[in-house]
Amino acid sequence: MQRTRRLASMTVVASLALAGLSACRAGTDVAASVGDARITEERVQAVLDDARNALGENAANLPITREDVVNVLVSRDLIDRVAARHNVRLPASPSYDQFAALVRLPATTEYVRLYTEYSTLQYDVEQSMTSTTPLSDDDLKDVFHRLTANGGIEPGTTFDTFRTSVPPEALKELQAAVALRDEVHEVADPLNVSVHPRYQPLELGVYGVRNQKTNAIYQLVAAEVGTDVTVPVSDVS
Repeated sequence: MQRTRRLASMTVVASLALAGLSACRAGTDVAASVGDARITEERVQAVLDDARNALGENAANLPITREDVVNVLVSRDLIDRVAARHNVRLPASPSYDQFAALVRLPATTEYVRLYTEYSTLQYDVEQSMTSTTPLSDDDLKDVFHRLTANGGIEPGTTFDTFRTSVPPEALKELQAAVALRDEVHEVADPLNVSVHPRYQPLELGVYGVRNQKTNAIYQLVAAEVGTDVTVPVSDVS
């Protein structure tokens, strides 16, 4: 859990285990809703088509899914609202090229733009937070279980052993991440954020690490809001 994990944590795309759409809010053309804003299936398709067109002959190896697009569109909206609380704005020149390499798409694609802007705001907001609230055992247990599930802890390690072995700098970063997660909940809850069941579950990841063996990125802290509500699902792919 070194400082170098920060770029990985921002790559999450990640996102929200969001509420299911109620029958009245969810047409088959609505992928998700954030307050009064609707993310339509047409919008999702446009982002995918843009990525495919940019890849040209390599479009068959598209590195993102429809779920990824819904995820980043919802996350971008929510992090904008959180950033406004902290007077955090995007820098003049976000690192589109750097994130493009991580996503494996051209820097000119809309997906990379959304992904980069979400990740940059997420990181900058977290850096601006000054919470001194200690991490609860529940917070640390969630981190412990996520690490264990992804092979990040030696087999047989107990929670008590883990808790006493986390470096102070990592604890400070986790504390900031948990504070951001809680603030995402505060922003999202009154908006009745919802996502079509075909795209659930989604999490807004705020602290990720890379599995050194598999090179996969997974979240240690993530915001989950809402509940599942069953609605009709039609094939719009």
